[in-house]
Amino acid sequence: MMSNRRFFSQPRLWRSAQRLARSLVQLILVMFVLAFVLGPVLWLVISSVSTSKDLLQVPPRWLPFPPSLEYYQALLFGSGATQSDGTLTELTLRAFRYSLRNSFIVAVGVTLGALGLGALAGYAFARFPLRGNALLIYLLLMVQMLPAVVLIVPLFMTMSRLGLLDRLFTVVILLTAYHLPFVMWILRSYFQSIPKDLEEAAMVDGCNRLRALWYVTLPLALPGLFAAGVYAFMQSWNAFLIPLVFTSSDTMRTVTVAIAMFVGRHYTEYGLMSAAGVLASLPPMALAIFFQRYLLASLTAGATKG
Repeated sequence: MMSNRRFFSQPRLWRSAQRLARSLVQLILVMFVLAFVLGPVLWLVISSVSTSKDLLQVPPRWLPFPPSLEYYQALLFGSGATQSDGTLTELTLRAFRYSLRNSFIVAVGVTLGALGLGALAGYAFARFPLRGNALLIYLLLMVQMLPAVVLIVPLFMTMSRLGLLDRLFTVVILLTAYHLPFVMWILRSYFQSIPKDLEEAAMVDGCNRLRALWYVTLPLALPGLFAAGVYAFMQSWNAFLIPLVFTSSDTMRTVTVAIAMFVGRHYTEYGLMSAAGVLASLPPMALAIFFQRYLLASLTAGATKG
């Protein structure tokens, strides 16, 4: 008893024990968060390489061996897996391949549209001191706070009367309008961090406002453009409600809607849905990994400006 009391009475050893306890608690919390976040992703990958027998087995088979790639073959090449009741047709698989193309078209279109309009609007908000600028930018940001389902009914009625249903162009326009305020806010914050003197020097040398923006400001704002572009691409690639409501044919659905179509009335092929989920998650994951430095830098600038 005396030896334990003497051990903990020493300040250095007591502080070391406290640091060790804090480190253990932090490690446990980090492991819990990682398991909570990465657990579903890991099970998604495992399910995509498991057979239907392995997935329905009780207790479940956590590590299938050998892993099966039949679901990927079915999705990419139209051969391999079929549902046991025969409801999975070649048309369904072909519709998924169309959906990958459609999602890419929509994501690229929304990214280009949001960056083009957002750069011009963000530059105007950053450089022209009009009355009510700060209030207007936050009023526009309130659009992001509205649930998309609130806007669906009036938008659907409008597009129906204009004859623009079941078109990728409609999906691109609606997603661009929905995500434009946040893209504009990111770019406005980045433009505010660029000194005006550089543009003024370019205009003294003969450039007009647009040429100064193109040759001076935009090259300096590339990190912000990358961040805004990654945000717009990821949000439009993962969009579900707007493509679901405004597209109806198999050749016009996006990948998120096409995955939902794999749920059958009498049978659901979970392995096929998991493989489709893995394929659909690859493009946004690749963008997030490659451009995470620009994304974090721009969001930090947006949090500290204006």
